[in-house]
Amino acid sequence: MFDPLVELALAVLFAVGLPAMFVLFVLKGAIVGKPLPTSVLLPGYILATSPSTTTIVLAIAVASGGYVCGQLLIYLLAAQYGLEALQSNRWLSFTDAQIERADDLFERYSGPGVFVTNLLPYAGTFIVIPAGLAGYPIGRLAVYALTSTVLNYVLIVWFVVGSVGLLAG
Repeated sequence: MFDPLVELALAVLFAVGLPAMFVLFVLKGAIVGKPLPTSVLLPGYILATSPSTTTIVLAIAVASGGYVCGQLLIYLLAAQYGLEALQSNRWLSFTDAQIERADDLFERYSGPGVFVTNLLPYAGTFIVIPAGLAGYPIGRLAVYALTSTVLNYVLIVWFVVGSVGLLAG
């Protein structure tokens, strides 16, 4: 039904629970796990574990915290070692075009650009690279990233869990 990578991620998530979710979302935030679809993993976990309010809040908090930790890791690597070190890392996969777009967005919009790109699929982490290179304040970056990530995941969960609830009647 799903891509084998997604099936594996869901299996690990269901077997281990929230700690696995944290790790998967750190990888997602750190570019390593870009192929992992958060729009499937997060609501899939919630639906499979009974969507109580506590489950939903905890899952969103853990996923958001993990994703932002991954982004901050990339930010710190960019700030400390530069773009070349990130490009030479075999675990990180991004193109020059992605970095150029992220750099343009960061130059134009700074922190609000971080907020907006975290709401878009496959765009969020790339903007933290130019933020790290520019020495943008990490506290401000974390606030923009966490706020928009929580909003993004709340919207995804609300839509998917709400849709399933409507279909189930």
